[in-house]
Amino acid sequence: MSSKADQNKNAKAEKMKEKIRTAYIEYRLLKGEFPGSIFAFCKELKIKESEFYEHFNTFSQIESAFWKEKLGTTVNRLKDSSDYAGFSSREKLLAFYFTWFEELLQDRSFALLSFPEKPSTPFSDNPLDATKTHFEEFVKELLTEGEGNGEIASRGPVSARYADMLWMQFIFLFNYWRKDQSAGFEYTDAAIEKSVNLGFDLMGKGIVESLVDFGKFLLKQDR
Repeated sequence: MSSKADQNKNAKAEKMKEKIRTAYIEYRLLKGEFPGSIFAFCKELKIKESEFYEHFNTFSQIESAFWKEKLGTTVNRLKDSSDYAGFSSREKLLAFYFTWFEELLQDRSFALLSFPEKPSTPFSDNPLDATKTHFEEFVKELLTEGEGNGEIASRGPVSARYADMLWMQFIFLFNYWRKDQSAGFEYTDAAIEKSVNLGFDLMGKGIVESLVDFGKFLLKQDR
């Protein structure tokens, strides 16, 4: 068990981390730009530069932490729900998106400012890199569960791309939400339902197999 001194030290460190995070977000929102340098940011915040580096190495790490925390909170909320375990994979992904956008709504202005223009393309200091990894871990659980109960068809190498497809869906829905001007973001709710249902219909048994079978039929008729 940690000593009271250790607990106080950890609490103090967490308080400083939150102070830096909050000040950075406010700076970005109020000025619409990145701070000129870590030195200048620390001077304005009246902390030592070394205190910043105890928690973050770059400003991008602060933004990355924002997205990871939002995703973690979303997943924890779902798994803490007594109903979640009984959902199908399709229902779990629907619940994820509805909960995700509820979480983001609390910090919508910063989310819109922080979300990179090309989040699906890996590049240096992309704040969504870690979030993409955790999102894919989450959806792979759903995909494995879906294949196990017959909700999702196992199609060999094609199945390995399902997580990539769902990441693109994640990006699409965020950009839709970004532009949505409907009351209560009701259009985003509809987009979530339609895109998730389409995705599971495509990953499920029936549609793809029917298209392949029909294609083979047409090829035979041309011979």
